[in-house]
Amino acid sequence: MEGIIETFEELGLAGTTVDTLVELGYGQPTPFQATAIRALSQKHDLLGRTGNDPGNVAAYALPIIERILKDGSAYGPTALILVPTRELAIQVHEHIFQLSERGTVARVLGLFEGKPLTSQIGPLKHGVDIVVGTPDRVLEHVKRRTLRIEQLKILVFDRTDQILDLSLAREVGSIVEATPKTRQTVLLSATSPPRVLKLAHQHLRDPDLIGISAEEFESVAPPDEPSVPMVNLYFGAGKGSGVTPRDLVGVITNEGGLTGAQIGAIKIKQNFSLVSVPADQADGLVSRLRASRIKGLKIKIRLERF
Repeated sequence: MEGIIETFEELGLAGTTVDTLVELGYGQPTPFQATAIRALSQKHDLLGRTGNDPGNVAAYALPIIERILKDGSAYGPTALILVPTRELAIQVHEHIFQLSERGTVARVLGLFEGKPLTSQIGPLKHGVDIVVGTPDRVLEHVKRRTLRIEQLKILVFDRTDQILDLSLAREVGSIVEATPKTRQTVLLSATSPPRVLKLAHQHLRDPDLIGISAEEFESVAPPDEPSVPMVNLYFGAGKGSGVTPRDLVGVITNEGGLTGAQIGAIKIKQNFSLVSVPADQADGLVSRLRASRIKGLKIKIRLERF
């Protein structure tokens, strides 16, 4: 028991007790778990080729729980975990529920078929920290705006090859578009065919690799993306006012009507901030944001074309 405590303390985890880990069958972390936990605790993106071992859930769930413990709960979820099937969603939900001390450290909700959509709206309104769901059901809630993921911090694809085998790439793309570019992204897959690696190139930023060599990852070229003319949106408040990227993304998505995927580079200086947005959306965006407040402040907003 003492060795287990020291091992998990070395990984910087406190959100799940050692007794709970032992009860769930965990001894010392596997090499995959230890490497993944370290990477995710440092807020790196991650691409991992894994087997279908249920213990792999802990590799991403424990850092998520720890982050919630440190940052506190918010109204919208901190993490969204996408899995291919209802059966797997039930298993992953239950496992994370147990890891989070039966929901006392983090509020966990499953969104999957087999339950009425309306029965899931109440828990979403009361606030959740972690959502585990199938792409179809999650997208239904996103479209209804009963699930708000504009300020999501962590997005996980579990069993990505199976998700793509079920022809759910379009649903996944629509969900990703509703999340901010500032999110941390985790992609796990038992196999790594070209379509999985292309998805990783599209949605991950300089990921840590586990079970996949850099040569294999780079062997599949990133998908071509059309060039979209961009302009800078100037906000008359910066670090001196406590403005963060999350604040800017939140006001642009919630009040400006853009998706997280449409937002480009964000630069925050001492007295002002710049956010890159599509040029064809810019004029309407400025108009919609004129009455907006950030950190309770009414600030000047204008365009800086380049």
